[in-house]
Amino acid sequence: MSPSARFKQRLHRREMQLGFFIGLSSPALVEMIGWAGFDFVIIDTEHGPMSLDAVEHMLRAADAAGIAALVRLPGATEVQILPVLDIGAAGILVPHVSSLEKARAVVAQAYYPPHGRRGVSTVSRAARYGLGDGAAYLAARHQETSVVLMIEDAAVLPEIAAIAALPGVDAIFIGPNDLAASLGRAGQPGHPDVAAAIAKIRDAVRPIDGVALATIGRAPGDVARHRDNGISVVCFSTPLLIAGALRDLMKRERPA
Repeated sequence: MSPSARFKQRLHRREMQLGFFIGLSSPALVEMIGWAGFDFVIIDTEHGPMSLDAVEHMLRAADAAGIAALVRLPGATEVQILPVLDIGAAGILVPHVSSLEKARAVVAQAYYPPHGRRGVSTVSRAARYGLGDGAAYLAARHQETSVVLMIEDAAVLPEIAAIAALPGVDAIFIGPNDLAASLGRAGQPGHPDVAAAIAKIRDAVRPIDGVALATIGRAPGDVARHRDNGISVVCFSTPLLIAGALRDLMKRERPA
């Protein structure tokens, strides 16, 4: 089973998976995370500087390390979704899915007919440049493409259950920082108002079979806390991890 198919299958089973956002253009970092035993990476083109060409090299690194690599997009348009899937992303993480209508459009753009209306290419990198079985490739994409929707806007909370129940949605990703900002609590992701909104999201998604809950992690203890709350996908930040390690090393080796 390919890493992308395994990742999607484990989403549906709600098995715990750990990974990293990568906001730096670094294929080597992707390989290190895979070889360290993590389950996935999310290449961040919303907040990171990566070009499509750089993303493609990072996807190659993920293939080499046997790890699933999704791409967080800067938006939800067809011209943003199609290219990253054609170059071989295991799936997409779409930010600010602020309505049921927007969620439907994302799903439609992510899958080939009859499950969606993604534009067909059998000569892309994902299709081995036309050197494989094109029909088999098209048929397999539905089982190998993960669609993860970020919920980070308070206005969409009443529609969460309907969004999560859409066929083709594999996971709902809770974005606490933007959610806090949308609630008037910018910079306060731990505020009680934010915690209450997150609880509403969890309560809406958990009864829906086969749809995982995901969110960010900041410290190792977060994994157990999130697992206890029904969250099975935890994504840490490579810049945050590296910055913290550098700061801690400097404090130890050059005390004030």
